[in-house]
Amino acid sequence: MDSGYVPGEEISGDIPVTRVAVACAVILLESVVAIYLELGNADQLLISGVRCYVQLTILGFILAPIFAAQNAVLVLAYVFLFMVVVSANEAAARPKVTYPGIFWKAAISLGSGLLFNGFVLLCIVEPDPWYDAQYVIPLAGMLINNSLTGTALALNAMIDYLYTNKEQVEVLLAFGATPWEAAWPGLVKSVQAALIPVINGMNVVGLVSIPGMMTGQILGGASPMKAAKYQIVILFMISGCTFWAVCMICAYTIQAFFDENGRHDDSAVAPQSRLNISKLLSSLPAKLPCFGSRSDAKKGGSASPTSAEQPLLAEASEPLDLICSWRKQQSAEGGAKVLDVLMEGNVGKLRPLKVQFPALAGEVLCIMGPSGVGKSTLLKWIADLSRYGSAKMAVGTRDKDTMAPQEWRREVLYVHQVKAPLPGTPRKLIQALEKLKVRSGLPALAAEPLVSQIGLEESMLDRSWSELSGGEGQRMMFAIALSTNPKCLVLDEPTSALDEASKILVEEVLKKRGSDSCVIMATHDGKQAERVGTSLWTFTQTA
Repeated sequence: MDSGYVPGEEISGDIPVTRVAVACAVILLESVVAIYLELGNADQLLISGVRCYVQLTILGFILAPIFAAQNAVLVLAYVFLFMVVVSANEAAARPKVTYPGIFWKAAISLGSGLLFNGFVLLCIVEPDPWYDAQYVIPLAGMLINNSLTGTALALNAMIDYLYTNKEQVEVLLAFGATPWEAAWPGLVKSVQAALIPVINGMNVVGLVSIPGMMTGQILGGASPMKAAKYQIVILFMISGCTFWAVCMICAYTIQAFFDENGRHDDSAVAPQSRLNISKLLSSLPAKLPCFGSRSDAKKGGSASPTSAEQPLLAEASEPLDLICSWRKQQSAEGGAKVLDVLMEGNVGKLRPLKVQFPALAGEVLCIMGPSGVGKSTLLKWIADLSRYGSAKMAVGTRDKDTMAPQEWRREVLYVHQVKAPLPGTPRKLIQALEKLKVRSGLPALAAEPLVSQIGLEESMLDRSWSELSGGEGQRMMFAIALSTNPKCLVLDEPTSALDEASKILVEEVLKKRGSDSCVIMATHDGKQAERVGTSLWTFTQTA
């Protein structure tokens, strides 16, 4: 952690420019050796050295009049309108992808953390006046700099969890988790990763390193004990400021990845286009004549083909309907209506889809259609895991509009087509599901008997998900889903990774489930639909 010099004590004597030149010679020597050894980073060493010299010199010229003015408005403006803004831009520019408002959310996170912890710090240090630039600006710089590191780490980790590993989030949502419950594992990992530099810094301070603040004060004539007390206060406030900013940016990021119905929504996520200060300044030498030869050579390369800039052919736009191809007699004479569906929306962006069907108690509705026609999209619509156009749905006697989204997903449970890359073991997942708010007051899940019925050993509940094959993981997720006893089980090709023997076991379990529930299942296997289905629904193109 950077904890630079705290003011209050002046370092005796100024350093002449000639002595600074001696330090510059060290960088020059490094570059010469790098060229000799063909390390390939000699230009980076020189550029970073020049930047360091220029930036710190400019900083000195900027701070000199601010220190002399001793004006509260000027000091606070420099801290919050320059230091915080630049730091927020740096944090927002680090992730590979971004979302709307990320800069302002980073600025609020850093600014509020600085405001609270900076106030506490000034109450301890007690500068006179409280806005003394010699104290406020260096202290704020230490807090912001370390908070920036933590905020950038947390932002990267949180976005990675919610965007790159979104299948894990969607699995938890499907079982009725709130956005906060679904994102909680990622939040924990993000905060832990962001606080590692702070924790490591406090662990080794005074043992491995003497911080710059202590060095500055001791050189200025302060006693080592006084310098140590200042260092303790600074480190603790750095920890508090980082923790505050990290928690806030994680919370803001979670909000950005879910819509008003608690559905995971990354439609607004875009590739990173924001330039941070490092990239901006590093690009300047390449634009100068003496550094521009390599980039100029690239300009002579072949241009992108015109066809690469043309949009892909639009997907089919003909409307689709879901119609019943056949229904078995016992299904037609079935019991009470478990699920009633009337909805419409667009598959992709252009193809309208309209569906209307009831699902009766004990019924297994099989849905068939070519790949890409919209089977998975429809199933996610029914489970309220994907945004649709309009819908009127009910489960039992309860209308969807009268239920919380989590309640609906608990009763209308969607099971993903393939094994999601989940952490931990199946038993850990079961324990996490039992803790969900939506399952409060409900009995514990009894997945063990179902695991045995589908041909898996109970010991597999304690094996890592990564150790299970695709078929084993698919069957395990099916057993866990069935153990939650939903009113309607929505299965997206639940046997796509299974051999024939395992497929039959799953089908037998489906047939033996409770008679007060129903199943909606997408499949490509017509024979399977005949064996287990009570009705078959197919996608038909309409005029």
